[in-house]
Amino acid sequence: MRDDHRDRSIDAAAKRVVTRRGFIKGVAGGIAAASIGFPLASCTSTKSATNRRVIVLGLDGLDPGLMQRLIDTGRAPNFKKLQETGTFGRLGTTMPALSPVAWSSFITGLTPGGHGIADFIARDPKTYMPVFSIYVADDPGRILSLGDFRLPLSGGDVKNLRKGKPFWAYLTEQGIPAVVVRIPTNFPVDETATRAVSGMGTPDLVDSYGMFNYYTTDTFEDYPNISGGNVHYLEKKNHRVDAFLPGPVNAMRAPKDTRRDKFANHAKVPFAVHVDPDRDLARIDIEGRSLLLKKGEYSDWVRVTYDMLPVVSSVSGIARFLLKEAHPHLKLYVTPINIDPENQAMPVTHPKSYGSDLARATGPFWTKGLPADTKAFDYRIINDEEYVGQAELLLKEQIAQFDYEWSRFRSGFLFYYISNTDQDAHMLWRNMDETHPMHEASDKRFAGYIPHLYEEMDKLVGKVLPALDENTLLLVCSDHGFAPFGRQFHLNSWLRDNGYLKLKPDAERARESTILDVDWKETLLYGVGFNGLYVNRKGRERDGFVDDAKAAEIVSRVSGELEAIADPETGIRPIHKVYRREEMYSGDETPMMPEMLVGYTPGYRSSSPSVLGETGKAILDLNPWAWSGDHSMARDLIPGSLVSNRALPGRDPNILDLPVTILDFFGIPKPPQMVGKSLLRNA
Repeated sequence: MRDDHRDRSIDAAAKRVVTRRGFIKGVAGGIAAASIGFPLASCTSTKSATNRRVIVLGLDGLDPGLMQRLIDTGRAPNFKKLQETGTFGRLGTTMPALSPVAWSSFITGLTPGGHGIADFIARDPKTYMPVFSIYVADDPGRILSLGDFRLPLSGGDVKNLRKGKPFWAYLTEQGIPAVVVRIPTNFPVDETATRAVSGMGTPDLVDSYGMFNYYTTDTFEDYPNISGGNVHYLEKKNHRVDAFLPGPVNAMRAPKDTRRDKFANHAKVPFAVHVDPDRDLARIDIEGRSLLLKKGEYSDWVRVTYDMLPVVSSVSGIARFLLKEAHPHLKLYVTPINIDPENQAMPVTHPKSYGSDLARATGPFWTKGLPADTKAFDYRIINDEEYVGQAELLLKEQIAQFDYEWSRFRSGFLFYYISNTDQDAHMLWRNMDETHPMHEASDKRFAGYIPHLYEEMDKLVGKVLPALDENTLLLVCSDHGFAPFGRQFHLNSWLRDNGYLKLKPDAERARESTILDVDWKETLLYGVGFNGLYVNRKGRERDGFVDDAKAAEIVSRVSGELEAIADPETGIRPIHKVYRREEMYSGDETPMMPEMLVGYTPGYRSSSPSVLGETGKAILDLNPWAWSGDHSMARDLIPGSLVSNRALPGRDPNILDLPVTILDFFGIPKPPQMVGKSLLRNA
């Protein structure tokens, strides 16, 4: 969201977009379930029915071109060894080449038309409103009102929207252990694995994308239209500042008026900051614990407990504090509050005890599915150095957990996911790329950070190489590659200007519009999500009126028009290719998918307003954000990577082939619904 009008519109009528509401319903339901004795899931037997092993390192966004350059310059000796003795190359991906889409195809062996995930953001055809594509939370059941308190008597249901059977379920059914750590679109955590940690799509304790908190005594700091976080303006008295950390909306209490206090309905944890009068040093006192921080220092994880009902229930979260400065103004940043893995408000590990096991072995850990705080970086709440400091903590934590799982891995299947290779490339591409329009605004000290991160991935691979043998298959794979994102295309603005998307009369002259301003009875096409372009189809959308014959004609015409557009500033065509749905998808969910999938040229991407179905004045303009690398482009131009210790004879490998290949290595035939082929075979 970039302006007040947009925020108000979405708040009023699009609460099903990735917001707090759905998650808090689930939290309330979880509390109710806990209060009546929620059963612990039992752990699948770890006795293995095989002596074979498959290790998959899912390095999200690992780009084959960047990796090849490191190999060529001698900076990735372990990848070079695999290239010489096994397989190194490009991996075909889904369209769009987005993590939840591609990893869902990896999990199920289905195209998006089968598993139903075609973007981060989908739309409800009954309302046209954007909705989160990975999970949905329903209302808790019956509510018992006790004065100011509201006690749910039955739990709310949180449902993963990904369809299709995970391939590892075929393993565990045969007695083959399967450990799946942080794979995307696995929230609520799937219980068919032996052990699992949920991944991308997992919310924090307050908001689906994550809500940071920033505290400042400088009243001249201004962050207009900020999203993804809260800014608290405080007063310092006698070197002390009193504040609170807002938690989830307390669905256990009767709602209060929020006009004077937007956190009136939130549970809160108070804390105090004591500022050293002479040094950039501060002590934070919170829930009986004291933290001493220097300027630029992150704290360890801090557990915070929010009382929802006196004595009866509470929810626990963990967060890290960063002291940005103590003088002349106090500036304190707090990460989004993660679900506590040792006391889970929502299911993030299977079995539940696995969260405590991991925390005891390696320490508390990020459970939020997109852990790095990219929003705080985009809005300059944290700078390049502070973002990198957080990224290093996250990487260290993930490597420690891999070491723990690797040390006890004997047979079966182990999947381990690294998020840094994706999120850090999103945020630090401009630092590396001298041709990026935002390069000069970046901190050049971190120009080499992405290559450094790739070197760390080479070291990770090096941990596995000594244990490889004829009974072991190593697959290092990514769901897509990476490219610069310097200019943004406002798809819905183009549709409006070319007569395909019609606005209501009172919105026609507005500089910007939201999806609430669309005249659906006159609109032929609309964009929602990063790449999806929908026909307003008769019998599918609420006000749809375009029949099948007309839809085919529109798709053909508009595809050509979009591919012909040239950027007047650069002369480049921002849209490389428009993919037609039927070329890409198969399965029962295909009719609900967007008819066109817009494949952008590297350097370009859909604008954030267009993702939510909005329009603006411009059609093409500069991307001003730290988020400067991307992959929501034409899938043929940003393939993923595939590396293996074996020479894989299968041609033109695609991410859809990997689940079939893994099952084949264990001697399990290809399930009939899976689309791919085994790369272990020539056919």
